[in-house]
Amino acid sequence: MINFSEILRVGQELLDTPPILIKERKTDLFVVYNKNKTRLDRIAFDIYKDETCYKLILMANPAYFCEFDIPNNTVVRVPFPYNDVIQEIVSKLTAGKNRENLQF
Repeated sequence: MINFSEILRVGQELLDTPPILIKERKTDLFVVYNKNKTRLDRIAFDIYKDETCYKLILMANPAYFCEFDIPNNTVVRVPFPYNDVIQEIVSKLTAGKNRENLQF
């Protein structure tokens, strides 16, 4: 998973991670979310082999602030492929490191 703190550090200050909207791709995957059977960290592990990447799934589904906001049987978008998604996020964070210029 991407180390946001390395990108968002300005001197001794660590900026908050801004909201990032991950663009849709034709290669994105879609999963039916079932509150009783699955969790975003498990979906992330199954697809990315890294459970901490559940944050990418949340970024790709901005209607939901956290996993508990997702209604049962909702189709959630899983941004894919991983390397393209990470490159997009790093690019946006790096370009917007100066808070006045953040445009996501």
